[in-house]
Amino acid sequence: MGPLKLPLRNTWIQQQGLSPKKAKGKRVDIIKRTIVAWNRISEKTVRKSFVNVFPRQFEAIEFM
Repeated sequence: MGPLKLPLRNTWIQQQGLSPKKAKGKRVDIIKRTIVAWNRISEKTVRKSFVNVFPRQFEAIEFM
């Protein structure tokens, strides 16, 4: 699985029985789960993903 999908799925499994009934609550729930999953991804993984997608554009850029 991808670097975001795996943590997103894990947060969904952890909160599986706590799903709200109404659409607004479901939207808020998925937004919160996405924020938690995004925070679990390392900065190195995000940078590597961008370099893999756009390799030539990042050759001249030095990361801190």
